[in-house]
Amino acid sequence: MAEVIDLQRRKSKERRIAEGRARRRAQAVASSLSCGLCPRRCAHCGMAVEYSAPPPADAPYPFCEVCQEEYEAFRRREQGGEPEAFWHTDEWAEAWRTWLAHMRAGAAFRSSPAFLKLMEEHLE
Repeated sequence: MAEVIDLQRRKSKERRIAEGRARRRAQAVASSLSCGLCPRRCAHCGMAVEYSAPPPADAPYPFCEVCQEEYEAFRRREQGGEPEAFWHTDEWAEAWRTWLAHMRAGAAFRSSPAFLKLMEEHLE
């Protein structure tokens, strides 16, 4: 004989699964967008930042010493300077431009009404 399926229970279970999945996705979005914002971690490589002096005022994000040097070399190259190392190629510069655009896009999304709603609804 055929088994009777409780549709209400099945629908309730599917709803709980969907809500759990939405909550995990919201948490993943929030945590991925908060990466690079900790002032004690390098926004570029993630290493711990130890400042012996205050970071340069023109640095858009907290950088470790090495990434700060690379960022400054990138800025000099963007202003018409010569490559300072053999790896300072067009692709290297494009990687920096793309990373900076990614960070700006993340900041814009974090200040959007959609992101604020996401935080209110799923990260209580």
